[in-house]
Amino acid sequence: MKRVYVIALLLVLSAAPQADSGPEIWFCPGPGTLDYPQLFEHPEEWRHAREAVSVFKFYQQHTSAVSDAVNGPNTYDALARARAFSTVTAWGKKIALEVGAVKEFYCTPDASGMNRAIAETIASVQAVERAGGKVSYLAMDDPFAAGRAAVCGGPALEPTADRIATYVKGVRAAGVGASIGMIEAYPFSSEAQIETMLDLLRARGAAPAFLHMDIDLNAIRVFRVDMTGDLRRLKAVCAGQHLPLGIIIWGNNGDADALYAADAGKLLNAVVDAFPTSSDLPDQIIVQSWAESRTGLRITPTNLPEDVAFTHTNLLWEFFRRLRGMTGPASGTAVPRRH
Repeated sequence: MKRVYVIALLLVLSAAPQADSGPEIWFCPGPGTLDYPQLFEHPEEWRHAREAVSVFKFYQQHTSAVSDAVNGPNTYDALARARAFSTVTAWGKKIALEVGAVKEFYCTPDASGMNRAIAETIASVQAVERAGGKVSYLAMDDPFAAGRAAVCGGPALEPTADRIATYVKGVRAAGVGASIGMIEAYPFSSEAQIETMLDLLRARGAAPAFLHMDIDLNAIRVFRVDMTGDLRRLKAVCAGQHLPLGIIIWGNNGDADALYAADAGKLLNAVVDAFPTSSDLPDQIIVQSWAESRTGLRITPTNLPEDVAFTHTNLLWEFFRRLRGMTGPASGTAVPRRH
């Protein structure tokens, strides 16, 4: 009897996601998705996908006392009532916040703009803590892309590097211990420019804790870049700096779950083409949505359940299995077009 139990236990462990068997998985649902609270209220509906996740990322707007239209019904109060932040922590997952560090509205002639950026990040971290969570990562949302605006001193990169250094110093001075990393848009920013950004930040004592690539597949042909070569070069550069490289997997069509899934699948295919073996893969994969429907809603894709095709947790689980060489059929039907 004991031998049967041991064999069964080994089978369960062999089927469970292993932290060292591939990229670390981050998950960030669409900000206004209508079933967002159910992720925390009904964890059984994404049991497998949830096990694969190491980091759950919220948008900064989810932590604001002032409701933001991008959130739909997912206000801070609604998420706190659903125990979103405390539940993620109780699951043993880490929390990340995607935050604004350099944005046009923060690029003021005096220090007030950056002071506001710092204060709003600190307030967001404190809001998560009040709700029983703990922020481990801050992901600066495309700071150099935003910094190309003339009001921010763009297109030069140095003014943005200065602002990031100010931001990092201010957040650290407030006692925030979360690792501060950076998202950057590609190919809007070229591989060479991203290398320069990293150099500028290191020189200012503000090297990011991670680099996440926000890739726009639709722009690859327009910019005529070698995406595979660029990503492989960036991975080598990041490895040399002991800097985790992550790639955001997203879809830009917010009109239907199936259309979103098709976009996200194309991007994953491109990533796999660039990193064809398990040892090549980036350090982190971020399954994330900010897709907007033609009517301006951020409700795509539906999150649950994981066993219905084209939901976000279904995509998460399928992508996770693919990256680890697993197979298995998906099931379910597409969700109708969004309105």
